[in-house]
Amino acid sequence: MARTYIQTLPEDAFSFIEEQLQRQTRPVINLAIGNPDGSPNPELMEKLKEYISNSSYHGYGDFTPDVGKKLKKAAAAYYARRFKVSLCDETEVLDVLGTKEGIYYLLSALLDEGDSVLVPSPSYSVYTNCLHLVGGVPIYFPCEKETFIPDLSQISQEDLQKAKVMVLCSPGNPTATVLSKEFLAEAIALAKEFNFVIIHDLAYAEISYDGAEVPSILSLPGGRDVAVELYSLSKSCNVAGWRIGFAVGNKHVLQGLRTMKFNVDFGMFLPFQCVAIDALEQMEYYASEQMKRYQERMDYFVPELQKLGWEVKKSPASFFLWTKIPREYEEMGDRNFVSYLLDQAGILLSPGSGFGAGGTGYVRIALVKDIEVLQEVIARLQRLKVSAAT
Repeated sequence: MARTYIQTLPEDAFSFIEEQLQRQTRPVINLAIGNPDGSPNPELMEKLKEYISNSSYHGYGDFTPDVGKKLKKAAAAYYARRFKVSLCDETEVLDVLGTKEGIYYLLSALLDEGDSVLVPSPSYSVYTNCLHLVGGVPIYFPCEKETFIPDLSQISQEDLQKAKVMVLCSPGNPTATVLSKEFLAEAIALAKEFNFVIIHDLAYAEISYDGAEVPSILSLPGGRDVAVELYSLSKSCNVAGWRIGFAVGNKHVLQGLRTMKFNVDFGMFLPFQCVAIDALEQMEYYASEQMKRYQERMDYFVPELQKLGWEVKKSPASFFLWTKIPREYEEMGDRNFVSYLLDQAGILLSPGSGFGAGGTGYVRIALVKDIEVLQEVIARLQRLKVSAAT
């Protein structure tokens, strides 16, 4: 059965991007993947070297419990500082090898084959793919047309009754929308009424602009009763390849996740656990560095696109821009537009339809290149005359 699920995985934004890259023979400016550029903070690099040189840190992570306990305490302490959430580090915090692993294992632990999951459209395609791999059934519901906030009012009573899980993401991927406390409170109320679990992906929480507040669902009354939140150091500390993340929240759900992980992996590489402790203790400093970097890019790139007539606004959070394709290319569709831009200008974006039908006609742009590269992107668009002019 698993083989069948693998063979029938739907084409998403990432499989489309991979196909596009494979047919290219020249260098490409890749703004399609949210893979941060540059190096981690030198202090973290030096700390990692120090921990790697310690011969006692090369065994199985799960069987060196003193380090794991310190890591969970550090994560709980950071949540208390950042979100005013008091977590039990022993039962309400679990480290994961990145949030993608957390999503897959959570769905595996929560679902039987054929169970239904509420998924906004558009949304991060990993949710749908992981759901597909574990034999779950997605129930897609739309986002509001202008804000792309998931529209809970559009979920039918029948679908709410069938659902075992709802997946939410804030700041949104691909849309960069931020879910308010009022929205999260409404989602919690639905989860309690209809007895489903909320998985809240908070991977981009530390990248926000102009005072935008990114709340934790666990900070709201009843949040810990129904929700598990996924948090990552990938973007906040520019260490995406280190695969350092956490699942926090409902202890009963986390126990199932813990069982899944223990039977599949032996935990995070110990030097990564140690450096994660250091990073969490100074997260405000490390995260502010990344935020400044992306703020500079956002402040440059959005006005330049607007000069070309693109219908784009600065994102409140994350390093993604979510925008309609230019009007003169609307009939082409988002996937063909992405292919055209790649062939003609060597610029790769993500097609919005790769994140679900609700993303049709849009593209996602990841600001993961420095200003000089973004200037070259604008110059190429100008030469190609890719604007909203009719």
